[in-house]
Amino acid sequence: MIKNQKWYWLVALLAAWLFDFLFWEKASGISFTLWVFVMLAGGYVLGALEGKKPHRLSILLTVLIMGFSLVMAVRNEPFTRAVSVLLTFSGMMLLVATFLNGYWPWYRLRDYFLEMLKVIGGGFSGAILLNSRSKTIPSVDGSVKPSAWRRVLPILRGLLIALPIVAVLSVLLSSADPIFGDWIKRVLDLDKIPEYLFRFFYIAIIAAFLVGVYLKALQPAGEVEKPSPDSPAVKPFLGWTESGIILGAVDLLFLAFVFIQVRYLFGGVNNITETGYTYAEYARRGFGELVAVAVLSLGLYVVLSSITRMTSKAAKTGFTVLSILLMVNVMVILASSLQRILLYENAYGFSKLRTYANIGIYWLAALIVVVVLLELLKKRGWFGLALMITLVGFGATLALVNVDGFIVKRNVERARAGEELDVAYLNTLSSDAVPQLLNFYQDETLPMDVTRQVGAALACRVKITDDPAEMPWQGYNFSQARAYRLLQENADSWSQYTIKQAYPGWVVEIDGEEIPCEDFSLAELD
Repeated sequence: MIKNQKWYWLVALLAAWLFDFLFWEKASGISFTLWVFVMLAGGYVLGALEGKKPHRLSILLTVLIMGFSLVMAVRNEPFTRAVSVLLTFSGMMLLVATFLNGYWPWYRLRDYFLEMLKVIGGGFSGAILLNSRSKTIPSVDGSVKPSAWRRVLPILRGLLIALPIVAVLSVLLSSADPIFGDWIKRVLDLDKIPEYLFRFFYIAIIAAFLVGVYLKALQPAGEVEKPSPDSPAVKPFLGWTESGIILGAVDLLFLAFVFIQVRYLFGGVNNITETGYTYAEYARRGFGELVAVAVLSLGLYVVLSSITRMTSKAAKTGFTVLSILLMVNVMVILASSLQRILLYENAYGFSKLRTYANIGIYWLAALIVVVVLLELLKKRGWFGLALMITLVGFGATLALVNVDGFIVKRNVERARAGEELDVAYLNTLSSDAVPQLLNFYQDETLPMDVTRQVGAALACRVKITDDPAEMPWQGYNFSQARAYRLLQENADSWSQYTIKQAYPGWVVEIDGEEIPCEDFSLAELD
């Protein structure tokens, strides 16, 4: 029974209106962090009004959610921000699903997906079911008194019907009387009425969805049993013989591949010389395929461990041995993938995609190690939690490492050692790169030609970094604000560089060569 129906709508409408206020035609920055905070705070307030306390593990999940939401206000590197947003929303759905019980660490892999789908479904259906689940209030004479929301609902319906009618009549009257029309224009911009109507309706839709989400978190349907990771997600139906043949065949394939291709896998530069491949061809030819093999093999293990009947000790032992052998082969394949990327980086320097790949491979390898341990301990059902921790670790690493700053550091150090510095690529990096670029520019031990190239990259940033003071506060980003401040504090240093406007942006001139200040070509990111 819902005690405070009207508060659900008030909190949801506030969050929906705030969504419009923070994001409509505005860049995302501190606004995302603020909106997530309001969403979470609204849930805790409603819980307090209903007399329901969150589980302590829900509080831990809340801290993680806020941490990832803060990345939007701190970092400016697009992929890092995208991963953080994805993890923020995923965490919020888990929080809704387990707000009162804190069961999320005990979920199996299937449970994570199903519960997130239930949250989405609950958001769409919850507002419709709100009235049927609300508490009625008896009057003094014993009759049933409608809830506050039931009394307000006719008013809202009337306003919804009246709004478009008044809008149409206002347009007609404005055309009929110029004085009245001028007054209307001062009060309301008629040209924006379609926009206002659209925003009004999508705010209402968001509010209704959020009501359902809050209901899902605070009004669970019946008693929810604590899940058991050790219980099978599905009833096993595949015999050990079939699974053993599948695992054995894949293991033999991998062993043959590793045995025959050892020289190709780890031969590095020698192989490239003998086969005629370029560094790029060598890395690209195998990296994506080998990572795909590793991921598919991991998925194969998860599926087989869920559907295989293992009734005898011999079957259990055989499955464990073949599975661990599979994981060992996968680790060798991941090592090969890493070797290819490192070779590529040594030859051409560091880029965003190469850095993502580096970080991802290490976390994937850590997941495989955990899978081996879970298999040895006969705790296969905990794979879902292990995968979630891996994804959180990957996202946290991206945020903490500062991908663009890392790329600057490694590429400039290569240039210090005599390798070529790709200034055009440095110009594609976000404002996260500026502090590291400035550190190198002020490093007196850096060769003069490299210093000039770094300075050119910084001079470009002056033209493509907007003044935060001229932007809506909702889009505030610490990285961008810091970059602008540092560039302005050292403005005298950039006067020696020639910056020209060239459609659609700017170019900087170095030794007679014009280098684009901003080039988002995907080819440059490989």
